[in-house]
Amino acid sequence: MPASRISVGVDEASLLKAYKITTLSPTKWEDADYELEDPLSDIVTSVGGDGDGDPLGLGATVECATGSNGRAGAAVMLSSKSFDPKAFLAAVHPNATYQDLATGISRLQASIDARSEQVRVLVEDNFDRFVAVKASTGALYAEMREGPLSDASDFGSKPLTDHLKRSAVKANQVFLPVLENSAKAQRLRTTLSVFERSKFFFSLPGSLAEFIEAGKYEAALRTYNKGKFLRESRQGQLSPTESSSNGKPGGSMSEQKRILDKVWSNVEKVMAEMKSLLLSKLQEPGRSVEEQEKTIEILLELNPSEDPIWTYFDSQHTHVMKQINASYRSGVEKINNALNRSSIETVDPDGLNASLKSQLQLCLAALETKQPEAAIAQGGGHEVWEVIFEMIKSMSETLISSLPNFWKIARSFLEGKFKRPSGSRRSAQQCSQMALDIVKLYVSLLSEFFNLSDAVVMQRSNNDSPPKLLPKHSNSLTTAYFLIKILVEIQDCATEIMGMDTVPESSSNLRNLMESARWKFGDILVRAWLRDATLFHLLETWAPSTADPSITQFMPVLDVFQRHLTTSALKIAGGIELSSTSSSFRTIQNQILPAVAGKITKAFLDAIYAFLDGLIHLTSPEWCVITEASGPDQPLSSKPYDLNDVDTRLLLMLSNFVYLSGTLIPNMISQLESIFGVSNEENRNTLVKVVRTLDQRLFESYVTPKSGLVTNILRAGILDREMDWYETPQPTGKHEKFGLTMFRASMMLVEIHAQVSRVSDGLLERVLYALVEDAADEALHSFQQVQRFGMGGMLRATLEIEFMHQTLARYVSPSRNQDAHRIVQ
Repeated sequence: MPASRISVGVDEASLLKAYKITTLSPTKWEDADYELEDPLSDIVTSVGGDGDGDPLGLGATVECATGSNGRAGAAVMLSSKSFDPKAFLAAVHPNATYQDLATGISRLQASIDARSEQVRVLVEDNFDRFVAVKASTGALYAEMREGPLSDASDFGSKPLTDHLKRSAVKANQVFLPVLENSAKAQRLRTTLSVFERSKFFFSLPGSLAEFIEAGKYEAALRTYNKGKFLRESRQGQLSPTESSSNGKPGGSMSEQKRILDKVWSNVEKVMAEMKSLLLSKLQEPGRSVEEQEKTIEILLELNPSEDPIWTYFDSQHTHVMKQINASYRSGVEKINNALNRSSIETVDPDGLNASLKSQLQLCLAALETKQPEAAIAQGGGHEVWEVIFEMIKSMSETLISSLPNFWKIARSFLEGKFKRPSGSRRSAQQCSQMALDIVKLYVSLLSEFFNLSDAVVMQRSNNDSPPKLLPKHSNSLTTAYFLIKILVEIQDCATEIMGMDTVPESSSNLRNLMESARWKFGDILVRAWLRDATLFHLLETWAPSTADPSITQFMPVLDVFQRHLTTSALKIAGGIELSSTSSSFRTIQNQILPAVAGKITKAFLDAIYAFLDGLIHLTSPEWCVITEASGPDQPLSSKPYDLNDVDTRLLLMLSNFVYLSGTLIPNMISQLESIFGVSNEENRNTLVKVVRTLDQRLFESYVTPKSGLVTNILRAGILDREMDWYETPQPTGKHEKFGLTMFRASMMLVEIHAQVSRVSDGLLERVLYALVEDAADEALHSFQQVQRFGMGGMLRATLEIEFMHQTLARYVSPSRNQDAHRIVQ
């Protein structure tokens, strides 16, 4: 049993010595040196054999004392270089008494002495052998030094060295190419394995280029981010580390890193091209909001040197401003060219009047059809109006197509989107100012073209000078048509921009623009309205109206003209929706300012006064029917009477004035009152009074000459010197001198009756009443001048006067009946 324990102890020591460790359960790297052990340890060990490895012979066992503590065991092991006597005593003999230790020391000393004696006896017994061995060894050494181990043969290694050198050269010739090829093959295998493991990474430049070419920028960004993640966080997956035989990294790793860096530089170059491409796309004006937002988000993730959001704002702001300016400048140039071409025919005032007359005839005829806009839109100056409309439409389309997209992205930016991680030195409010600048440019250019200013200022000032670039030879109906069309375009644009909820100041500017445009367009229409009203009498064709033959067609046309322009003025002022196609102004849809209502009312009344002046001009003797009155639809030869006769025109005009004062003007004034909800009684009375005054003047112009003819006949017959009323015989029934006078007076009245009946039957009673009154007055006055009457003269006068009285009894008023009796008396 003790023998087995000693054997186990020796095996453990051998293990510790073989592995140069101090314990069988090491916790860190150790390199113990057992070659410097004390030579007496073997002696001590062998001497302590009776005590189970205890050199003191006290019966303790070293293995039991050390247990599993490696360091403590090394300190108490006799064969250990780190043997510590104190530790040995504390571990093996912790309970030994002094007497025991003294005894153990004596025993240990005895063992050492016995071992020394054994060695001495061994040396004495074998001394001759030691000497013989020494002598033979010296002889052998001397012989070898002279032979194989001489200095000339490099101690016998030269032949072997030569053989080895020749073998090395031959081996290099044979095996070096093989080894080199093997190394190349290994490198290729390593490279292939790297390519195989990093196939995605090496194909990344080509994949990115394909995505960019196909416009799949988001896919390109995802692929780029994936490659960047692999490169930064999973380097081992791209280039696996190789180790050489000595445990250090292989030399191909640096080459692999260089390849990967080159591949990544190509990736960065492709991504730089994509950044440039996306930045250029941000500057394209026709892209949708969604596309621009995606582009900005992609660029923000790529973190370019330029802030993409401000690149977009600056480029779009510059583009929109340039486009609006370009549309305006180009439009003004085209308008000037159109004005130059169209104004050649209307330089002469007479030519302008003739052109306006022809235009009004065509446009008013078109109003009687179901679709009058087609003809009105082709009126004089329509080429200029169309260019003006196209210019404004182009400016509005540019604003509408660009500003909403710009503001959507700007509003998102103001709400915190599209912020660059590194921040920006520019204020976010600057994009609001850019949007406001675009609106202000639009407003300023329109204001420049139409001479617009603040609506309140224009209302207070009397300066209503028309814009210089409007056609002067355009009739009022065509002018109204295009003004409404232009105002619709401006209003649609302003409404859409204000509906975007942009900067409050921009909405205010657009509202002011609409108010100013409405007021200015109203001025333009009123000016054309009054100009055409002064020429409107040229449209009189003297043809009877189909609805009322007692008046000419001029009266219904006048009504249509006034109604259409009043409706257009209300549309421009905002009282009627611009999109309305009705030509009636009986109902107003929106309330308008009193100043606007006053302007429309004044224009309406001024136009009527201008019509009246023109109608009076038609009755002047200087007016020539052949050159002015005959229209394309009413040849002069088709008239049933001679229009060159002043009396005929007077009778026709008197019929029209009766219709004006009794029907047309009261109806139109009533409509104005119902529209604006304001009584125009004063204007109505004034206008009716003017019409009646003019009517009376025209009536007198016709009746006075006719009455003069009749009264002259009567005066000449009654006061004839050859007629002796005292001596004249009684009537015999034969045609006598005074009878002939009454006959001629009666025939004159018959002619007048025929003329009035032929031209205007409705005036017959009025005319004949007036003539009969004048004839009765003249007869009474003439008879009063006769000094004396004889019985024959009295009977003759009574008979003739009674004859005329009975003949004209239908047209004799009660007061004139009394005059007749007075004459007889």
